[in-house]
Amino acid sequence: MSDETRDDTGEPKGQRPGAARPGLSDVAARAGVGIATVDRVLNERGNVSPATARKVIEAARDLGLPRILPRPYRRGVRIGVVMARRETPFAERVSAAFLRVGATLDRSVIIQRSFVDETRPREVAEHLASTNADALIIYGQEQLAIIDAVRALAARGIPVVTMISDIPTSPRLAYVGIDHYSAGRTAAFFMARMARRSGPVLVLCHSYDYRAHAERVSGFTDGLRDHAPEMTILDVIEGHDRQAESEALVLDRIGGAPDEIVGIYNTGGANRAVDKAIGQVAWQQRPVFIGHELSIHTARMLSTGVMTLAIDQNPEEQARRAVDVLLRRFGHSDTPPEANDVAFTIFGPENIPPAEESTETGLSLPGKPGEGPTSVP
Repeated sequence: MSDETRDDTGEPKGQRPGAARPGLSDVAARAGVGIATVDRVLNERGNVSPATARKVIEAARDLGLPRILPRPYRRGVRIGVVMARRETPFAERVSAAFLRVGATLDRSVIIQRSFVDETRPREVAEHLASTNADALIIYGQEQLAIIDAVRALAARGIPVVTMISDIPTSPRLAYVGIDHYSAGRTAAFFMARMARRSGPVLVLCHSYDYRAHAERVSGFTDGLRDHAPEMTILDVIEGHDRQAESEALVLDRIGGAPDEIVGIYNTGGANRAVDKAIGQVAWQQRPVFIGHELSIHTARMLSTGVMTLAIDQNPEEQARRAVDVLLRRFGHSDTPPEANDVAFTIFGPENIPPAEESTETGLSLPGKPGEGPTSVP
């Protein structure tokens, strides 16, 4: 049932604690029509004038009738999706996921995608404030400007769902995504087990302004302390997912390390920067490299042995569940709500999806090791 059909007590409008749930006879009495007419409208049997149908639907809404109303009488909903810079493979993958979700919805629901430079929170906040959508799904930094923008949207009755990275300090409706702290601890567990000796580990992240990255770093730090207390974190670098900047920072830190680095953990999207930096060093033993997200680039790195593991957060499932949260909010779905926590998947060189399966994620992937490279348009 949509929250719009509830009064200040939390009970359906027209209903008080202990009162019987409204039925067709209640709707008929309120609309001034017969029960048979109510049945024809709610079950879409036809032979009812538009004016009478509207009266029945309005009566059902006022009473909080516990059912999904007929499609022609549902309120149209425009869902805005605000995503990060489009040039990143991950942003393209998220965009493709929302396209596929939108294709499964009826015409009363519109998904409208937009791309912003997430490194400029004030511009992102202005973009949020200017929306013409009925609800928003956003991936943003936990910055005061964005928090204030979400608060203003909530005051206007525009619900906001966060995905990929949460902003719990804002009045957002829900967060849909993985447990990033657990993902960081998982990376630490495998780093501890797969590194061939003790030594320093370098961490690269996007920015601490994203709760997701701060939690991944925190989880990795705690996990490494628990699983390999003899291993140390040499440094945590913020590269803002800019490839050239991240590559220079990583290369400089590797060159300045007192001992050969045994592992690199990247919480963000600049995996190609790490790949290039690793390729410029004459290693006696290459470091364990653990990163995030499956893309054409990380699949290649896994296949060639540059990357050891990729922790994928399944943005396709996040997109679907985020939309489902809002569909229930606006009374377009009566299916039982799913958990907002999405499970992450660990990919290594032996379980890279074959190219023919990559159409599900919008990715162009190489085959498994030993197969010829293929691509999907």
